[in-house]
Amino acid sequence: MEFYQDMPWHDGEIKMQQLMRVPSMDNPTVPALSPQLAHHLQVAPLIAIGTLDQQGRPWTTLWGGEKGLARSLGGGIAGFRTPVTGRHDPVVEELVGKEATGEVVKEAGRGRMIAGLTIDLETRKRVKLYGRMIAGALSRREDEVTGHEKVVAEIQLVLKIEQSIGNCPKYLNRKHIVPTFARPELISDTPQLSQRARDLISKADLFFLSSSRPDQDMDTNHRGGPPGFMRVVSNGSDSEPASMAWPEYSGNRMYQTLGNRTINPRCGICVPDFETGDMLYITGTTQIYTGKDANAFLPRSNLCIHLTITAARFVANALPFRGTEGQSSPYNPTVRYLSSEHKPASQATDNNQQQQALLLTQTNLTPTISRFRFSLANATAHTAGQYVTLDFSQYLNIGYSHMRDDDPRSLNDDFVRTFTVSSPPGDPPNPVLRLKDDEFEITVRNVGVVTDFLFKHDGAQGKDRCRASELEVSLKGFGGEFEVKQIGGEDVVYFVAAGIGITPLLPSFGSLDLARLRLVWTVRAGDVGLVMDTLAMYSDLAKSLTLFVTGCAESGGCEFLGELRETGAMVHLRRLQKGDLVGDDDGVSTYYVCTSVPMRKQVEEWLPAKRVVFEDFNF
Repeated sequence: MEFYQDMPWHDGEIKMQQLMRVPSMDNPTVPALSPQLAHHLQVAPLIAIGTLDQQGRPWTTLWGGEKGLARSLGGGIAGFRTPVTGRHDPVVEELVGKEATGEVVKEAGRGRMIAGLTIDLETRKRVKLYGRMIAGALSRREDEVTGHEKVVAEIQLVLKIEQSIGNCPKYLNRKHIVPTFARPELISDTPQLSQRARDLISKADLFFLSSSRPDQDMDTNHRGGPPGFMRVVSNGSDSEPASMAWPEYSGNRMYQTLGNRTINPRCGICVPDFETGDMLYITGTTQIYTGKDANAFLPRSNLCIHLTITAARFVANALPFRGTEGQSSPYNPTVRYLSSEHKPASQATDNNQQQQALLLTQTNLTPTISRFRFSLANATAHTAGQYVTLDFSQYLNIGYSHMRDDDPRSLNDDFVRTFTVSSPPGDPPNPVLRLKDDEFEITVRNVGVVTDFLFKHDGAQGKDRCRASELEVSLKGFGGEFEVKQIGGEDVVYFVAAGIGITPLLPSFGSLDLARLRLVWTVRAGDVGLVMDTLAMYSDLAKSLTLFVTGCAESGGCEFLGELRETGAMVHLRRLQKGDLVGDDDGVSTYYVCTSVPMRKQVEEWLPAKRVVFEDFNF
């Protein structure tokens, strides 16, 4: 596997991160076609594509309908072949022309900039890409869907991929995608927003957007939320241009899309209607509001976007697919209304209807890691490996305040956090279940404003601390699919964890044959308390554990070494190395990895021919 050096942040991203008081972090973008993207090209049924027109304006579109719309061709080249709308798609027109002649359009020099986002709304997975166009063609072919022969417009596109990065599933609402025929009809081609366009905006729960740094690179991404999270500011008139706005919810804080717009405010979006197949294409210029300006424009927001429309198309029946609504993202906050709007009383939200989680105890495992036990009013509904989404906004939200100089980390924060559930599920019956059916646990490191609040909310001192006063937080739901499984009677599971990355494995111990588990766990000396607690609960685990401990000198020695080795675990006082994984793979079908991004990339480099399953947990 090729080794990739970390990419630097560009000036716009740095500006946004500084503006939003974001701590220093590495850029996880891969400067090539990553294995993650190569896989997702083959399984994602949809791809959003962005490019620039002759005036330098970004446009965005959405193609696909079936899995297998693209694949890696080797050498960093990706090939796309997928149905598209046959007419009025501005991206198709810019890339290959308006007529489906089948003529190949070749790009000279480095080629036209193209950004993309492969997306699977059923699994809530998405991977971003950026590259340069090599060649493309628009043709027509006869196809058959639901027994009726139709002529389908199809695009073929060849790109040289220069960047790729996986994104978290936050704010993605599930949809089941099925192919159909596009019958495009241009309804309007004007910068004003018609009633049909406004109706689409008001009910949409996602859209796609593209931005660029001229002649350098582009970014195409997704924005989602509850229906109505996009707000129409103005329909458009002779005296006032049409415009719209949306909140920027807390995310991974890389600010790649927003970073582009600090340098170049132009932005192109598309708003699909998965029910009717209609599509709204928009390009315009954006203004970024932060802090008190964001709160004044879109109350309860630390960060929001105001897009002034310069050109737009509404095309009916444009999409060559439809989508059936599924589960909404548990991250979705309530709709935020413009300060100029009057919210109807019938749309008021009763927060008391949300499920509440009551904090029962906190168990200190290390100076920075604790286990928290919660109870619910009814039985929990999680499965092994899932996360729970908790909303602390009632305690920490800035509300209508504009800044928090006493806590700058709270900027751009909705105080909704995701934690891996570290306790086994109770249904079906689990032999290692330690809790009641209405209880669950999370094992957390204190790393930010929310966890700091959680760690400080305690009463009596001691290892196990009960609440002196009750703490109830809103529970938005359980989600995720990072379940560790053994297949058949001979399958060996290999799990590589770093620090608190052990938590997704803990709930599966009741269903795993530990004799067929190889656990490689690397921790700092200060985190050994987490190891000892885990081994105390699951004593048989020691036989499957190879532990790598670093930082003993900085911690004043390794007085715990004897106690660790008495458990039967194999212990090394050094970093994990390639030789610790390579060659120790008899019967191993899958490597599960839960580590930091740089370490995960290193493991993937060490195991180029292996199936590596990972979860970034960048929620």
